[in-house]
Amino acid sequence: MKRFVALFLIFTLSCCFLCGCREDKELTAFNENMTSFYENITSIGSAMDAIDPSSENAVDSMNSCLENMLKEFQFLASMEIPSQFASVEDLADDALEYMQEAVRLYAEAYEEDYVSDPFIQAAGENYESAMKRINYIATLLQGEIPEGARIIESDGTEFEPYTE
Repeated sequence: MKRFVALFLIFTLSCCFLCGCREDKELTAFNENMTSFYENITSIGSAMDAIDPSSENAVDSMNSCLENMLKEFQFLASMEIPSQFASVEDLADDALEYMQEAVRLYAEAYEEDYVSDPFIQAAGENYESAMKRINYIATLLQGEIPEGARIIESDGTEFEPYTE
């Protein structure tokens, strides 16, 4: 019996250790992915700021930057989000949708030789909305509540249990 208890204790401790390691690996991977995302977004943003609007290739450069940024947002939305940061998942999905629309509208604004200011304005608004969600994510990951965010408290009983 003592041997069984000892084996059970070793097994239990091993499971706890492995689960803890798995969680640490998940958090470490998430941290590395988020760091990479923010570094890439910052780099692309700097490249966008460096574009000379009067240059001949300004539109192509901006399209390229926006496409690269869209890829980063797709990466963000596809990340495995640890349960501790579940609120980040919806924000990442929303940010992706806004960025997709910004890229689409910007491309449409310069589709032909005619520049459409309403499309550029709408693209800018979508871009700003995407970046606002990224800022919310950064604030949440720092353990703070984003300014202007609505807090919805839940007692966990809003669901209807399945009964037969």
